[in-house]
Amino acid sequence: MERVYYLAEFVLRVVYLNILVIVFSLLGLIFFGFFPAMTAAFYIVRKWLTGYSDIKITKHFYKVFKKEFFKSNGVGLLLTMIGLLLYINLTIADMINHSLVHLSYFPILTVFVLFLCLSLFVIPIYIHFRSSLLSVIKHAFLLLFVDPLNTLLLLITVSIFCMIMKTIPGFIPVCGLSGLALIVMHFSLKTFEKVTIIQGIERKEVTL
Repeated sequence: MERVYYLAEFVLRVVYLNILVIVFSLLGLIFFGFFPAMTAAFYIVRKWLTGYSDIKITKHFYKVFKKEFFKSNGVGLLLTMIGLLLYINLTIADMINHSLVHLSYFPILTVFVLFLCLSLFVIPIYIHFRSSLLSVIKHAFLLLFVDPLNTLLLLITVSIFCMIMKTIPGFIPVCGLSGLALIVMHFSLKTFEKVTIIQGIERKEVTL
C-alpha cells in the first residue's frame, strides 16, 4: 500500500507539472513561454530524480521560468531555426526528382537525426552544468557519443512516447510535456554519470 501511495503521489506531481508547463506556455503566448516552461520543468524533474522529491513545485517552477525566460527563448529560437532549415532541406531533397539532389537526402537525414538527439540533451546540460550557450551545444554534441547505447535508448524511448501521445492525444494535457522531460532527464543523468566516471578514471591515471 505504501508503494501504491508513493506511485499515486508521483503521478499526481507529474500531472501537476504538466499543467504548469501548459499554463505558463500560454502566459508567454505559447512560443515565448514554451521554452522557459520546459526549462523549469526539466529543473523540477532533475530535482526529483536526484532525491529532492519534496521540492515546492510551483515556487521553484515560477522562479526558474522568470530567471531563464530570455536565455531559454534564445536557445529555443536558435534550435527551432536550425531544425526548420534542416527539415526544409530534407523535404526538398525528398521531393525534387534529380539524382544529385536525391543523393543528399540520406546525409541530411543523418544530420537531422543527430540534431534531434543533440536538442534533447541541450536543456538537461544547461540545467545540470550551467554552461554558456556555445559550451552547452558543444557538450551536447560530444555527449551523444559518450554512451551511444544510452543515446539510442533515449531516442527509441522518446519515439515510442511520442507515438503514444499521437495515438492517444488525450494524454498530452495530462503528462505529454512533463513525461517527455522525465524521460529525457532520466537518460541524460545516466550519461552525466558516465562522464563523471570517465573523468574520475582520467584524474586517477594522471595522478598515478
